Amino acid sequence: MVRLNGKNIRHHFEGVHGKVVQMRELVEVLDQMFDSFHRVNKLSRHMLGQPRQEQKPDERF
Repeated sequence: MVRLNGKNIRHHFEGVHGKVVQMRELVEVLDQMFDSFHRVNKLSRHMLGQPRQEQKPDERF
């Protein structure tokens, strides 16, 4: 049976804290990545211009 003492508990929470820090870093990297995708998408749309809408013939008849 595992005995709980101060050293084991501290080691456990240091491990949990390390994982939380890693998750924060991962979220930050993903946020930067999606911001970059958004900027590239915006830039490419700006360079290509707005797509032209096809004119439909009058359907008044």
